[in-house]
Amino acid sequence: MYQFRGITASGGVVVGPVAQIDHGTTGLHRIVGDPFRERALYEAAIVLAKDELRRLQQHARGQDADILTFQIALLEDESFTNEIGDYIAAGAGSAAAVERAEQIFTGRLQNVDNDYIRERSVDVCDACRRVVNILDGRPRRHLHLTKPCILVADQFFPSDLFTLDRRMILGLASEKDSATSHAAILARSMGVPAVAQLGEGVANLAADHRAIVDGERGVLVVEPTASHLAEADRKRAFLRRQKEQHKENPVVAMPSVTTDGVPFKLFTTGTLTTPSDITEGLRGGAEGVGLVRTESVILEEVSEQQQYERYVQLLAAAEGTPLAIRAVDSGADDDAPWSREIKGRLDGAMLCRPQILALLRAGTEGDLRVLLPMIPDADAWRACMAEVEDCKAELTARGVSFRKDLPFGCVVDIPSAALMAEEILENGAMFFAIDVDDLTRYTCGLSRNDEGYRADTTAVLRLVSCVVRAAEARDVPVYLNGITTAELPAIPALLRKGGVRRFCTEKALLIPLKTTLMTVRAEE
Repeated sequence: MYQFRGITASGGVVVGPVAQIDHGTTGLHRIVGDPFRERALYEAAIVLAKDELRRLQQHARGQDADILTFQIALLEDESFTNEIGDYIAAGAGSAAAVERAEQIFTGRLQNVDNDYIRERSVDVCDACRRVVNILDGRPRRHLHLTKPCILVADQFFPSDLFTLDRRMILGLASEKDSATSHAAILARSMGVPAVAQLGEGVANLAADHRAIVDGERGVLVVEPTASHLAEADRKRAFLRRQKEQHKENPVVAMPSVTTDGVPFKLFTTGTLTTPSDITEGLRGGAEGVGLVRTESVILEEVSEQQQYERYVQLLAAAEGTPLAIRAVDSGADDDAPWSREIKGRLDGAMLCRPQILALLRAGTEGDLRVLLPMIPDADAWRACMAEVEDCKAELTARGVSFRKDLPFGCVVDIPSAALMAEEILENGAMFFAIDVDDLTRYTCGLSRNDEGYRADTTAVLRLVSCVVRAAEARDVPVYLNGITTAELPAIPALLRKGGVRRFCTEKALLIPLKTTLMTVRAEE
């Protein structure tokens, strides 16, 4: 079993065989002729490439047709042609000249401060690869699916998907694509799960195996175990049930109270790349966003400005409700944030400076809160707050506006954080988010693959109660997150014995969780 974490491109969960779209390796066995011959070969290849694109265009509609029109226009563009011609005249081979032009033009698009335009860089790659393959004499065979499959690729080019029978596509998994790529947009329009940014080599490893695409968590599981398959089945059942429910489900409009009249609150979760999940969660009865995962900004080293823009988009989707973002989030629920690699990237600091700078700036745009994971004690909390103050000083020196009183809270994901809750509050934590999944695993010494464990064990309940009491004594908000399908049966005990009154879960579980809480008594 192999598990890879990326980002969500399209929601849903699917299990099936994997087929790979392999773009192969270019540049093998090239023989470069004189510039006149290379120029003639290039011009012939352009004619053939445009002819292929026009034939595809005859069967395309909507955005697909627009993409093909863009590719044809690129191949006819004077600046594109001149760039290649000049390199050929300097002695380069025609294929190498096209590859160089591809790098130049994609680089220009990727530096544009607009998501839509940046994503057009893949169209440049698609068109150029077609020309290079013609010049290299590589066969342009399209994948022929004989059964429904999950498709994997290093990166999906638009033309990869144009010729496929879309009824045969169960899901998509990509090493490089983003949530705004053509493949992601296509997956959402088809209603199939998709994950992206899984990392180099994943497509080769997954090819011809069985896999799970979990578009809710941004995860690809290759050769899943029985427990993974059972969990996927449960998730799919919940998602089907949610789709079958009317948009105006009567449960959404009902007051959030237990059978003995104790009120509770529900919050939803999201990721940095799926503001639509936030919107849907709020429509499903959530009163805010209790957790936004931000793994990609750490692992991809996203710039401060790009992060700021994404956080502002999320705040707009939250529509004025509270929105909590988990910082330093390289995979906090997978034991990764303080690994040697991440520590090396942070260079001895506990926080990722560009992320904190971006969050402080975005705090002026809405009700933003920041969560810090893996805080073992008050000393670690003070160290983090010292770094925050350094970031505030930098923004002041730069003359950049920011929210000076941005609330910072602590994720209670390890037992020591629960035991030291009172001391952490004394040092300025403004709220708590108890990650019940991680806290249970760390408390009970379980691996992520262990089955049958429950979050309502006595040890976990005592730790949760300890946090709740400390928070209530100082009138500080505390809520439970990390609630998955497996944790649902334990929630009533956490309500009754743990004293929890606020709960945060993914949008698919909001109605089942609310239904559960409405049918139990809060008091012993």
